[in-house]
Amino acid sequence: DNDLQTEKYLNFLAAVQNVSTFSYFTVIKAKNLNTGEIKEICTKGNFVSGALHIELKKGYSSLGQKDVLEFVKKHKDRYFEFKNQKALENISFYDYNPTSLNKIEKKYNIEIIVGEIKETKHFSYRLPDNEMKLLAHALFERGFMTGENDCFGGSLEYVKRK
Repeated sequence: DNDLQTEKYLNFLAAVQNVSTFSYFTVIKAKNLNTGEIKEICTKGNFVSGALHIELKKGYSSLGQKDVLEFVKKHKDRYFEFKNQKALENISFYDYNPTSLNKIEKKYNIEIIVGEIKETKHFSYRLPDNEMKLLAHALFERGFMTGENDCFGGSLEYVKRK
């Protein structure tokens, strides 16, 4: 569905460009160039941008930030390749396991959550970090952006982008 792909891309861009202490989750497809492994990863947008700064060897000057953002905008498919170990660690490449996605969708009954968001435009839920990323991933795949307040942490919240 084209609308859903556009929504995911816009949510991705919002997550990567966000600089507040409330971090947005996004989903990317990442390839580890050292092993050839490719997987979908749900992580915070600022971790994606940080990994790209490392991988592309770009500093955090306004020029370096502009270069990374231009690079991000060229990747509407949200697919990135990394060789640098620190960049891979920055996006939790080694820790994130997308195969647990179905279990989380069942455990938290994703369709009820989607219905709640559509009806109330609100969703907030406290859960462990590993489950939070998986639930954020499931919601991202359905076109919903979520985030976590880094100052307080622990709650996954729906974000109305517009």
